[in-house]
Amino acid sequence: MRIQPKKIMCAIDFSDYSHHILSYGRALASEFEATLYVCHILPDMVMLSSHGQAYIASNKLAEERLENAKSALGDLIKKHGLNAQTIVSQGHAADEITQIVRKKNIELVIAATHGGSGIKRFLIGSVTDRLVKTLTCPLLVLRAQENHPSFPDVFRVPLERILVGCDFSPESGLAFEYGLSLAQEFQAELHLVHVIKPEKHIELTTSDYMKIQEGDFLGWNRSDFLALQQKATDEEWERRSRFLSRIERQLSQMVPEESRNWCTPVTALLEGQAYAELIQYAQIKKIDMMVLGIHGHSLLEQFLVGSTTDRVISRSTCPVLAVRKPA
Repeated sequence: MRIQPKKIMCAIDFSDYSHHILSYGRALASEFEATLYVCHILPDMVMLSSHGQAYIASNKLAEERLENAKSALGDLIKKHGLNAQTIVSQGHAADEITQIVRKKNIELVIAATHGGSGIKRFLIGSVTDRLVKTLTCPLLVLRAQENHPSFPDVFRVPLERILVGCDFSPESGLAFEYGLSLAQEFQAELHLVHVIKPEKHIELTTSDYMKIQEGDFLGWNRSDFLALQQKATDEEWERRSRFLSRIERQLSQMVPEESRNWCTPVTALLEGQAYAELIQYAQIKKIDMMVLGIHGHSLLEQFLVGSTTDRVISRSTCPVLAVRKPA
């Protein structure tokens, strides 16, 4: 299935990183011949009186803020030479963006995150965190970094190496479809990566081996027991080798034969914490974009544990495209 988004929206906050978001938006809109929208959400304005009492700003002041934001957004679009429709709204950024996406039938949103982790992220969160959980369309997250080099205003983003996290779930299946489609569009290397949880190896004593093996052990010497232990270890490694070979075949067979004419598939098996291994692999291989599926964990599970996609987005310097299966 070839995926070609026809409506792409950049969500910006006028920060120094907005030009990077707009560059991606313009390049992808040009590549897919899509309509480009540029959106800015003004937060609700709460003012304090001289007595310290909070009150909502007047309608007149709110209208002035909206008009100023529209003017600033128009100037930014003109500066970048974009052919784009502008959207300015007021409210909670993530909720407003989600509503706009549904109303306009947006097929891809591009936003940035400042990253972070730990208790601060747990308590406060971010607009991007919420968008990952609420958007029904794919979300391309770019990582804002200090002293980030200026991204040139070009009509083609550098997508030479694309990574898809594959755990053979329906969510990763959708991520693969997006990754394969992007690889076709940009004629890129497609890295299919599966991360295996590390196994706990248990050292058994000679008496333990006697308990799990059948037979009469009377008259055996130490070398007999060592041979039995070596046999068990060899069988374990043989079983593991067969398991890894099966996974590697599954990864390789995911790419159709006809797709190999314009896409170079690369398969990799890693072991460890999924988010950490994916980030490290992306850094080593100089991956230009990761494509990951969003699993349907409960809200409580996401708060207490977080998902692989959440953790990759918050820690990776590589752009991450998060995709979710339609409800």
